[in-house]
Amino acid sequence: MRHYAVCLLCASVSLLPLPSLARPAPATPTPAAAPAPTLPPLTESDSTFAENVSALNTFEINISTLAAEQAKRRKVQEFARSSARMHTTNQKTLTTMALKHGLALHQEMSPDEEQIAGQLKTENGAKFDRDYLDLQAQAASDALAMFQNEAESASDPELKAYAAATADTLQANLKESLQLGASKPSR
Repeated sequence: MRHYAVCLLCASVSLLPLPSLARPAPATPTPAAAPAPTLPPLTESDSTFAENVSALNTFEINISTLAAEQAKRRKVQEFARSSARMHTTNQKTLTTMALKHGLALHQEMSPDEEQIAGQLKTENGAKFDRDYLDLQAQAASDALAMFQNEAESASDPELKAYAAATADTLQANLKESLQLGASKPSR
């Protein structure tokens, strides 16, 4: 009987978990921070606007960064630095807005814009300054119409407010580029 009691004791002890060999109980999942609510997708028109603006910002940042270093006149360099900052801020704001709607924006220049930027890189002196300012005036003029239209017709209220505020900035940018000697943009 003593043998039976020892076997029973050993068997029962072997069923008990040893602290060093015991597996921890599975942790109960803690609720993770809820993801930010996603907004409905942008309309096709608003998405197209956001994509076009993203491409424009990328182009403007590239040529303005170049002009900040390569322009001959100090006033053109200052204007270029200001333009690069403005477009960088606009790009960050637009990207944040688009992501709320699940839209990831591309930030590449089109082949035409790459060619224009490449041509500008080969220039210097007064010709560089004039061509850069002409590009700025034309881009601001073209974008102004696009932003004014979006400010009136956007479906998303945040995008609408962004377009209205940026249209005012573009108007000031156009005026400044003309004051610095840009040719009047063609429509």
